[in-house]
Amino acid sequence: MATTSLTEAVFSLPETDRRGGVALARDFARHTALSCGYLGSLEDVVLVVNELTTNAVRHGSGHPIVRLVASQDRMWVEVADDAATPLGQCADRWGVQLVARLSQSWGVVERAGQNVAWCELTV
Repeated sequence: MATTSLTEAVFSLPETDRRGGVALARDFARHTALSCGYLGSLEDVVLVVNELTTNAVRHGSGHPIVRLVASQDRMWVEVADDAATPLGQCADRWGVQLVARLSQSWGVVERAGQNVAWCELTV
């Protein structure tokens, strides 16, 4: 039986190497999923973090931030950035379609002047 204990972790991409930060975000996602005992697909977690973070780097500005909230049976992923174009307007892009296919639900909200792309994965 899965536990309801939650782990929250936040990672800020380096300002000086945003593209290199995508690889660090993947490592962060993998480590977080393993450390909280997430029972779902580790590869799916890493892939959605990669796609959302890559979009933030390509289409955004500022300092992208990855936030994960996880339990054994759920993984909530958020990537916040200062994008000029909300991710929802790029919905025909392959990465966004991939996130939609792998996650239980996903979306984009504006919070404190930032676009926040999110998705939820479940076991």
